[in-house]
Amino acid sequence: MALTALLSSCVLTVQPLPPAEPVAPSTPVLVNSRLGLPAYPGSRILKREEKGDGSSEVQFETSADLDRVYAHFHDYLSKAGWSRWTLERKGTATKLEARYQRNNTGFELQLEQEGRSGRYKLGIDF
Repeated sequence: MALTALLSSCVLTVQPLPPAEPVAPSTPVLVNSRLGLPAYPGSRILKREEKGDGSSEVQFETSADLDRVYAHFHDYLSKAGWSRWTLERKGTATKLEARYQRNNTGFELQLEQEGRSGRYKLGIDF
């Protein structure tokens, strides 16, 4: 009887949780700010350097092969209005060099895979 009286006298107050803050969609990591060029999806950036003229060098890791990685960058650049003027394979097919042009601006893209590893170096030179 005493337990029933004690339980009936207890009041439990529940405080509502504050509203959740909106989460901004994640911004893709850029490998070149001047071009707005996003990193290869799922890659891990190891090192990134950018110069005042917009040139850059990025080292990253991914399990994708060289052609797939290059296709990602080429597709983005093509959609952004850049035209590829040249494409050349160097070494034992572990390095690609391409020249792009839009209006009166051009740059060279160099993509190199370190051996057959998942490590890459991407250079953009204006």
